[in-house]
Amino acid sequence: MDNDKSTATHIDAIKSANNSDSNVPVHHSNSANEEIVEHLQTTGEEVGMTWRTIMAAVSMGMCYNAYLFTLLIPPAILSFINAELGPDPRYTWITISWNLGGAMFVTVGGRLSDIFGRRYFFLSGAAILIVGSIVSATGKTISQMIAGGALFGAGSGFLEMAFGAVQEIVPSKYRHVTIGLFDAASVISQIMPLVAWVIIRDTGNWRNAYYLMIAFQVVNFVLLYFFYNPPSFKEKQAEHGKTKRQLVAEFDWVGLFLFIAGCTLFIVGVNFGGSMYPWTSAPPLCMIILGLLTLVVMGFYEAYAPWLKEPLFPPRLFRAMRHFTIPMLVMAIGGMQYYSNATLWNRLSQLLYTGDEVSKGLYAEVLPLGSVIGGIVVAFSKMIGHQRWQVTLAVALQTACVGAMSTATLDNPARSIILTFFISLTTSINLLNGMVLVGFGIVYQEDIGTAAGLAGTSRLLAGAVATAIFSNVTNNKYTATLPEAVRSKVEGFNLPSDVLATLTAAARLGTAAAYRAVPGITPAIQAAASLGNKEAYLAGAHLSYQVALAFGLCGVIAAFFIPSVDSRKYTEKTVAVQQADRKALEEKKMQGPA
Repeated sequence: MDNDKSTATHIDAIKSANNSDSNVPVHHSNSANEEIVEHLQTTGEEVGMTWRTIMAAVSMGMCYNAYLFTLLIPPAILSFINAELGPDPRYTWITISWNLGGAMFVTVGGRLSDIFGRRYFFLSGAAILIVGSIVSATGKTISQMIAGGALFGAGSGFLEMAFGAVQEIVPSKYRHVTIGLFDAASVISQIMPLVAWVIIRDTGNWRNAYYLMIAFQVVNFVLLYFFYNPPSFKEKQAEHGKTKRQLVAEFDWVGLFLFIAGCTLFIVGVNFGGSMYPWTSAPPLCMIILGLLTLVVMGFYEAYAPWLKEPLFPPRLFRAMRHFTIPMLVMAIGGMQYYSNATLWNRLSQLLYTGDEVSKGLYAEVLPLGSVIGGIVVAFSKMIGHQRWQVTLAVALQTACVGAMSTATLDNPARSIILTFFISLTTSINLLNGMVLVGFGIVYQEDIGTAAGLAGTSRLLAGAVATAIFSNVTNNKYTATLPEAVRSKVEGFNLPSDVLATLTAAARLGTAAAYRAVPGITPAIQAAASLGNKEAYLAGAHLSYQVALAFGLCGVIAAFFIPSVDSRKYTEKTVAVQQADRKALEEKKMQGPA
């Protein structure tokens, strides 16, 4: 108990120093690193990899899969949902609402669980996903499906804390291998888009994909309930020295409001632009500008409000620039490049290279395959060492492959598959190494939920921006190129201008019904127009990949400033010991040496 008190005093001293405006040591990289090393070597217990630890890590892997189910299945079957319940122009909000909820709740849940304990936040997230799956499976309207998507985002935000939680429940020296295998285990959910398409092909009912999701979410909840028992609030209270009522009273509610308001305005504005409203119109511009201003105000409030005792975003995290802020920035930039490809690849492969639904699903699995293999590579990251160069090389290779995709052709799908695979592989190496670097880059390990939450939010916000940019760049170029591309392919048929305009519109829709409406249509004319449509979209994709190349170059420069993991941080200590393991350890200490 005396040891707990001394640890609490040490932690309070660190937090007090890091929150002050004086010239504290963490402004300097070397001093910050020494503090981090000291804290990692003195925090937690040496319990090893017990079966309880392993099962807790498995439950975190299930949480990751559970939230990926809700992220990957709905977009794969969106057109089937809209065809039955629509048509409704709002149907894309089934997935947009996920991004909105996920971006907010991952940080909010991370900070709150740092203070009050994580178990019930994870259980709440798992329960919300069960409810969201039921709401979506029984959906009668697009509005109900959007509500289901919002529930998915909220629950997934809590479960995405698993990136931080899985690192604190294993000995520090196993963080890299755990986070690598954690990601590789996502192969379960990564194949779900293909499974969903096969289910629809064989049953003709998209709801069956959601029923499958309900079953998985229930299993996830059960595993969490029985195997994830991290330190409770009572144990954390030894560090805080405060009651729940005191902590709630001191919590940063103003910061929470500003964060939620800023994220909501920004993400909604980004998704309104170019789809529901022109980019130059008032609604998207006002929401984006107000959202950014709100987030800036929140940043100043968090940094300089003297009365804050429990900031939502502790300034001490950001002062360790090389150890925390820069890795988070590199992850965000890498994520933007990834989203450039994720935004384009499904549409590009389906339009250019595939025919039936199963082949579309197989092409869609190229990105998940790269991610899973990347997780396996990161599992050996500690053995390889030199994480700075691992990340720099990954971002450089990712950037080169994104640039090479700007030369993709209609007749070489193999090259496009290989480049897309490596974009996904290198993204995974960057993001997973970044998560471990962020976990090792904070002085106070009890902040790991907040740190992982911030990394998740920054990645999702960057992803929202990237998706909007690349979608609009592609669509604008495609729209401008399409008329001339179609005209050049059918000029030998001497079509009248009005028929040519109708044919161009039909090529854009790409449906048999649209082509049948073209006067005098023949298989040869349709084939020529379809080829022109493919070339026009390819021109748009080329430009989008070129834009993404610029982001990648910024990421390469930033990656040079990331430090590798100091080998002294690979300790035997576990930061968040499972309650049963702690009880067994205390009983062993009481018994003394045999």
